[in-house]
Amino acid sequence: MIAPAGYILRVPANRRAILLDDNVAYYGSGEFSVAEPVSRFEHSSRAPLIVFCCFKDNVITHVADGRKGASAGTGLVRLNLTNLEPLAKPVPFSSLVKRMPARLRNPLSNKLYDGGKLPPKTLASAIDVMLKLEPGLEMRLARFSERRAKLLTRLTNEARANLAAQKESVTTALEIAGIDTRQVLTWTPAERPANFFLEGMPQAVLREDAVLASDFSQIPGFEAIRELPFAARVFESESSVYPRTRLKVIMANRLELEQQTGADLIYFNETFRSFVMVQYKAMERGKRGPEFRWRDRDQLHDEILRMDALLKVLRAEPEDATPGSFRLHTNPFFLKLCPRLVFNPDDKGLSRGMYLPLEYWKSLALAPATVGPRGGRRITYENVGRKLTNSDFVTLVAGAWVGTTVPQSIFLEKVVESVLQTGKTVTLAVKSEMSSPYPYEDDESDLDQDSWDEETLQ
Repeated sequence: MIAPAGYILRVPANRRAILLDDNVAYYGSGEFSVAEPVSRFEHSSRAPLIVFCCFKDNVITHVADGRKGASAGTGLVRLNLTNLEPLAKPVPFSSLVKRMPARLRNPLSNKLYDGGKLPPKTLASAIDVMLKLEPGLEMRLARFSERRAKLLTRLTNEARANLAAQKESVTTALEIAGIDTRQVLTWTPAERPANFFLEGMPQAVLREDAVLASDFSQIPGFEAIRELPFAARVFESESSVYPRTRLKVIMANRLELEQQTGADLIYFNETFRSFVMVQYKAMERGKRGPEFRWRDRDQLHDEILRMDALLKVLRAEPEDATPGSFRLHTNPFFLKLCPRLVFNPDDKGLSRGMYLPLEYWKSLALAPATVGPRGGRRITYENVGRKLTNSDFVTLVAGAWVGTTVPQSIFLEKVVESVLQTGKTVTLAVKSEMSSPYPYEDDESDLDQDSWDEETLQ
């Protein structure tokens, strides 16, 4: 399983001043980064990596967010460091080691003096010790602690399954909006049970919060949610270049977390007034890999009947020939079949799987290729024929090449109500663009171009 990790970076004496002085911001992101070549190590780029940096001998002086980079020579890789933060009081190796459980002192001591990736149990205990020595690092290091691991073990299987579906819907919405999915890694388990994945994220708000009245009341489909328990959060792109992207996400369900039956995503592109809906369906383990099975008159059958009823309403709207309504495909309903979702709050990526447009699903449901050896129906990676990958789907939806037309989108609230009837959590994500807060900033390039054109004409 993809898991967070910690790394001890002993910065060579001749590199210390260079790394501290050469914090260069990535263009437009406001994120400062430096890099150091280190010995190759195993770590997924989808999981968080905390780096304890030693800019003095035998002392931890800084912490940074790490990312394993490209090759830096034979047996070496780049260790990219962002958010490099000095400790209020440097921590000597000896102070850290003596506070560790006896069985973990040697593993930690070896890594402190040699450098490299920490073993998982050593990391968790070292984090707890660091938090006692440096309480100001609570927000930065909490996700790596033993306390967090214990809170995660309290989650029931039902809660994990529903949180996994909710997290997948949020991550998908962020991918489509072009916003860094690392933000889902800020999720933290709470002492009290929560109903929504968003509740575990900083800056999330609940229905009781008065700010919702002004920030979310204008969102299409909000009226269907207003009186239900829900959580909401606003995500923004980090670029300093305008227009910037803003994504408002609301999760709603009238049931407790353990009683929910998964999640559906409704994504609305405010610029093109287009929405799509994704239903997540779990594949089971078959003899030759993941497979999705269904039966006549099951829950999926009922859900498709609801989608068909909504499609009838949508298609009753007059056609819109304006460029803003142009779509390659105007049916907004998609199924995502994926190997059973596992809740991993330390993975910022999307689950693997296949997106199927509703009309293509109906074709597959009648095709001889999906008949199993005992007469049942199943879809596998081998018999599906064609499918949309994560990147395919994100590209199509991000550009509003698929989804409802402008006139059809007025029925978004009916779609929200339909999802709520299934017992699933509805994830309503609305993407919009933020103009520059400086009234003349966006016009500077145009003014310069106009001046150049006048001079050229003269």
